[in-house]
Amino acid sequence: MKKSFAFLLMILLISASLVSAQTASTNLMVHEDIVKPSMDVKYREALKKLKAACELHKLSFSWNTIGLYDNSYRHFAPLKSFADLDKNPFADLEAKMGKEAFGKLMADFDECLESHSDFVLAQLTELSYLSPPVGENYRDITYWYALPGKEAEAESILGEWKKLYESKKATNGYTVNKVIFGREAYYAIASWGKNAVDAATKAQKTQELLGEEGGKLWMRTQAISKKFYGKRAEVLPEFSYSMPK
Repeated sequence: MKKSFAFLLMILLISASLVSAQTASTNLMVHEDIVKPSMDVKYREALKKLKAACELHKLSFSWNTIGLYDNSYRHFAPLKSFADLDKNPFADLEAKMGKEAFGKLMADFDECLESHSDFVLAQLTELSYLSPPVGENYRDITYWYALPGKEAEAESILGEWKKLYESKKATNGYTVNKVIFGREAYYAIASWGKNAVDAATKAQKTQELLGEEGGKLWMRTQAISKKFYGKRAEVLPEFSYSMPK
């Protein structure tokens, strides 16, 4: 786990952002942990300890964390260049804490996980609409897989969705991210709300606002779709870390 969690935040969310608010970075490194339900409390305690250690030792590395409602967590960090994938972001922390203390901290994660994986997302800010307001940490995430060879058409359609939202002056928005390394390519489209009920209410109002035009565009979207499914998530600022300015 020491190696895997050092790689945590080195490579892949919601929405996610898959899903937090957009950053200035184009790409995001993402680490996904699938947590045993019985170990969820201990996993969160380990995250708090890791964050506290980073704050104490002023680690020069930042990440955002989201928790999905299926007992998985995703940790997002800006990726300046792909050369950063070969670096250990926690090397400085280990040096300051000492190998034994750092190893114990990492070992706390071991027994909590069913599995873990890593991938890289590209933030498609030009295809996203608005940004999440402060305090609206709930996320509805749609994972959309386009048919092979339809990637260009898919992004063209995403552009049409944005123009439709703009023309209708929709008051709620969404972010679009795309997997570019580490797993099968897909688009993650995340919308937000104060909670699940608030997000569902906003989605219903937007659907009514888009009307027949939205229905037709949805049919065209389906026509080039391999599959799609939705997940719910929560942005978790209490487990996220920002490097000292």
